[in-house]
Amino acid sequence: MWVTVSRFPLVLVFTLRSVSQLAVSQSAWSCAVGLHPHRKKRILGGRVSRRGAWPWQCSLQSGQSGHVCGCVLIARKWALTVAHCFEGRGVRSIIVHPRYNRAVVDYDISIVELDSEVRETTFVRPVCLPQPGQLPLPDSYCYITGWGHMGNRMPFKLQEGEVRIISLSQCQSYFDMKTITPRMLCAGYEAGTVDSCMGDSGGPLVCEESSGRWTLFGLTSWGSVCFSKVLGPGVYSNVTHFTPWIQQQIYIHTYLTD
Repeated sequence: MWVTVSRFPLVLVFTLRSVSQLAVSQSAWSCAVGLHPHRKKRILGGRVSRRGAWPWQCSLQSGQSGHVCGCVLIARKWALTVAHCFEGRGVRSIIVHPRYNRAVVDYDISIVELDSEVRETTFVRPVCLPQPGQLPLPDSYCYITGWGHMGNRMPFKLQEGEVRIISLSQCQSYFDMKTITPRMLCAGYEAGTVDSCMGDSGGPLVCEESSGRWTLFGLTSWGSVCFSKVLGPGVYSNVTHFTPWIQQQIYIHTYLTD
């Protein structure tokens, strides 16, 4: 399924066959009920996901270069990805956070408005946004998905992997030259065996709740350089921190603008 992003030379591709409390277009949807993934490893060291396991995952693609970044469906006309996917591109249908800081990769989040609403199917369904203050506990396990590099190649099929949530203080110890801020979330392993890599930017970090719902807590942002000898956890944009901004922007662009 291809969904054109208005006024922007990219398309969104959902993995067909492969706001919590949002006040726009999500009330009739049952968010984030996916198939249970295989309890294995991950993207760079992960495995191919089952068909329909992650129905909120989408891909930002360019006609010339193919897959550019991952993205996450959160409502019928709205998806999330990270701000750095749109550096140097003048766009009107992408809402980049106004405080995005390229130098330190902070406030790294953007909202994508689709040309038209997508139709909910077994393979296309939005993920749930977290409640205010809701965060995954350190040492709990969540999942990342994407099409990033695996070794020296790009995978054809969507990959998945389990990662451990790491506290911000512990995460900071891995990055002497960068500051880990409250707008960030860390997950992975000390050895870097399961971490997101190039091409996975903007993809989801989701955690399963006891009710069986999947909640989006992170968007792949940055981390240790892939394939280096010094590997550590991945750093994700903390979606909980941005949920009020997301809801505000969707409301404004749905009801208050032409």
